[in-house]
Amino acid sequence: MYKLIVLSSILLVTLFSTAAKSNECDISGVWNHSAKPAKLFIDLNKAEISVHSHENNSESIGLVALKSVTQGSTENTWNAKMYSAAEDSFVNVKIASKSCNKLSVSFNGEEVLGLFR
Repeated sequence: MYKLIVLSSILLVTLFSTAAKSNECDISGVWNHSAKPAKLFIDLNKAEISVHSHENNSESIGLVALKSVTQGSTENTWNAKMYSAAEDSFVNVKIASKSCNKLSVSFNGEEVLGLFR
């Protein structure tokens, strides 16, 4: 009987902790570019997003597209720096998860990159 109570308690704690984390998205891994035949790889350990594959530009594979990726001030948001050809430098961008399968990268409030799984 004691084992049953302990096992039930562990199960309940596990279920509630999983439910509490269900609003958080793990964005690590490979994402599809919404406008190009390319895939980007998000590596939160390195705090960067790099080109994983690109059908039109194989020379870009491995290049860092966004760097200094950090958790944002709200759930499912991140801050990063993205290279801007117009500025000829890295600019601050915001990454927001529309769902755990869609990301939007914005510069000055305007979406500049969409990613999906």
